[in-house]
Amino acid sequence: MKKYIVLVFLISIISCQQKTKKNGKLQVVTTTTMITDLVKNIGGDKIDIQGLMGAGVDPHLYKASAGDVSKLFNADVIVYSGLHLEGKLEDVFEKMRQQNKKTIAASDAIDTATLIGSEYFASSYDPHIWFDITNWESITKYITAKFCELDAENAATYKENGANYLMTLQEAVRAKGKEVVIGGTLYSDALGSKGTAEETYVGMYKHNVNIIVNSLK
Repeated sequence: MKKYIVLVFLISIISCQQKTKKNGKLQVVTTTTMITDLVKNIGGDKIDIQGLMGAGVDPHLYKASAGDVSKLFNADVIVYSGLHLEGKLEDVFEKMRQQNKKTIAASDAIDTATLIGSEYFASSYDPHIWFDITNWESITKYITAKFCELDAENAATYKENGANYLMTLQEAVRAKGKEVVIGGTLYSDALGSKGTAEETYVGMYKHNVNIIVNSLK
């Protein structure tokens, strides 16, 4: 409780500080390494970016330090994954939204009907959205569009960078006269729906193996 009170106090103090665009660049703070890498590709040299989480960090367990709170509130925009992946940062994100801080959840780009869910946990979905390249393409387009809205002066650069990034998973394949297609959906943090073969551990495992093998043929 004491730690939470201190965190709220820091948020209140920092939120009173005036935040401006430094060196003509958008000040961006990101959470996971995947989001940091994506935003770097979209923003290029038009942004200054700070990623909170380093290699090997579990975003489910990550807690914000006082230094993190300072970074977040001095940013022009915060980009995070969403779907409660950064579960222990949710309270901080809510405080930032209350202070009219611009936040972008990558998961907002995705139709939840396409995500893996569970009848036992309503409105909760598998947050590991980067495993599906189709999701990642949607997220890339979404974040690119948001950056164009936030920094219209550099919109052309963001659009070009976003387009180039989308072409990078596909260039080598197309050079061989082929196209990239999605081979199927793998199960990760949850089993399949009730009544399907994948509702059991063995069924789920067989499904994943078959998808991988058939996609590599």
